[in-house]
Amino acid sequence: MKILHLFHDLMNLYGDYANVLALERALVQNGETVEIIRQSVDDKLDFDADFIYIGSGTERNQKVALEYLTPYTEELKSALEHTILLATGNSFEMFGTKITDRDDKEYAGLGIFDFIVKEGTERIVTDSVVKFEGKEIIGFVNKASQIYGDVKHFFNVKQGAGNSDSSHNVEGVHDGNFYGTHIIGPLLIRNPIIAEYFASLLVK
Repeated sequence: MKILHLFHDLMNLYGDYANVLALERALVQNGETVEIIRQSVDDKLDFDADFIYIGSGTERNQKVALEYLTPYTEELKSALEHTILLATGNSFEMFGTKITDRDDKEYAGLGIFDFIVKEGTERIVTDSVVKFEGKEIIGFVNKASQIYGDVKHFFNVKQGAGNSDSSHNVEGVHDGNFYGTHIIGPLLIRNPIIAEYFASLLVK
């Protein structure tokens, strides 16, 4: 199995690399051999992997990653037809159509999914309890953004922050092979159920 850790240095604000280690462990326990590939800015990006992971970063680093990733949009779309991608923290915001920062400056997103992001001046910091396939998932949210749009959600919120003030009961985006969530922790370390879920998908 090949795991691509994308922007491993730039988007690693909350020890997000541990999500990759958790998935590697779950795959090894399933009898798989795992290769971890790390790529970032200044690398020629190659999405030839079974699983792609992107962690969270500062708002500034997110824009740097977005600028570097934009020329690869079509390749990324093609990869999502057969590769699972998990983006945690604010990294999944890059996959929408537009990000508006708190100074009303607009950044074009990758446009792979139909949602927009609006950053505010106040941060939302909270513990979260969400449900996925009937099971409770725990984590932490620290964001200054709201997600608006008709998207398929990843989690149902039991406690904590949802995508926006108008969709507070759902969180993240799950569409096909794409999974995005603001929940950090790291997500797969605190929730082995999710690590096993992705390992099972990959083994199948």
